[in-house]
Amino acid sequence: MNSKVKKFWTAVMGVIALSMPSAFAADTVIASLDLVSNVPAVFSVVAVGQPGDLDLSPNVVVNNRLLGQLNFKFNENVASLTISSSTLSGGPEAVSGAAYVFQTGFKVAISAPCSAVDPAYNTPFILTNAGTDIKSIGSAALVNGIEESCGLTASYKGTSNSLPLAGVYKMSIKVTMISQ
Repeated sequence: MNSKVKKFWTAVMGVIALSMPSAFAADTVIASLDLVSNVPAVFSVVAVGQPGDLDLSPNVVVNNRLLGQLNFKFNENVASLTISSSTLSGGPEAVSGAAYVFQTGFKVAISAPCSAVDPAYNTPFILTNAGTDIKSIGSAALVNGIEESCGLTASYKGTSNSLPLAGVYKMSIKVTMISQ
């Protein structure tokens, strides 16, 4: 090779050598995965009725008769948990609107333990048409979500009359849960 060609190739090899990383230098490679996930909001209450009619015989005494189950499942704080009656009297009424006259009122209770409901409502109380907020302190300030079934019971003493008026007496109990 002549000296001009040799100088050319030496210069080219020098440029190539300068542009190639050194095999002896420390190499660093970083890969990362950014993961984001969430827990979906679950917020439900389901009422499951207990089959059977109420005994409205005169002077009958009924204590804690199971009306049904309230199935709670939520992982958001509860702003209100209201239970109400579809009737103005808070108890069963005839289609005409005439209330069945109980000696001690028609009362409901939520069976303990039920962490969604304030323990004050584990003892029988009278329903109202406007509704009563029965949420517990814990359901409004959750540490963990709640999933439970709670019994809804009724207690009453039948009319003191010898025989109530004939007819169908009915009502609906509504439970409304609102998140914060």
